[in-house]
Amino acid sequence: MVVLIVVAVLLGVGYVALDMYGEGQKYMTMTESRGMQIIQALSKHRQAGGAYPDALDKLAPKFIAALPKCPAGEPFAYALSGTEYTLGCQNVGFKTSPYGYDSRSKAWSG
Repeated sequence: MVVLIVVAVLLGVGYVALDMYGEGQKYMTMTESRGMQIIQALSKHRQAGGAYPDALDKLAPKFIAALPKCPAGEPFAYALSGTEYTLGCQNVGFKTSPYGYDSRSKAWSG
């Protein structure tokens, strides 16, 4: 009887972990897709003005119609450091960890 309870608990935990992983993968894809729209707008802003903006809200509506949001509904985080920037969302990987883009490496990670 104890073995059955342990197996049931492990199966339940496994199911939750797989569900969170699957949702996290979906959130990563959504973050990259929405983030690429912002990255393109940032590039257009830099081409037009010679520098990246200090805040994302300076992109709309001239360089992007409206700023997309992270999969969970919050705005993208943006940090400018000299001529490089980071862009990302919280609670993406496994729906609990951040996922973002670094212009220095030109890669997404999280």
